[in-house]
Amino acid sequence: MTKGDIVLVKSRAGDIIPPIHVKLLERIIVEPRKGNKFDWPGYSGWTATPVDEKEIEILRKEWSIPFTKINKDLTFVDDEDILKEKDSGV
Repeated sequence: MTKGDIVLVKSRAGDIIPPIHVKLLERIIVEPRKGNKFDWPGYSGWTATPVDEKEIEILRKEWSIPFTKINKDLTFVDDEDILKEKDSGV
């Protein structure tokens, strides 16, 4: 996937929250790190913004997730939470 792609993503909070479409903005990769008490795993994903007003409205009203406007709110999407690209037919 590349910057600007629109993808369907699931919530880290569980499958009960409906998936939404987001636009990928910036790639983030964090390497694993050694800690004092335990080692921190690495992770990778994207900063993203919601792109569908109806999906934002459902999340706000039914789940109290404070998204407000298309292309304004930012969120982090882990690579594992990306379900499919918007018009990929997958």
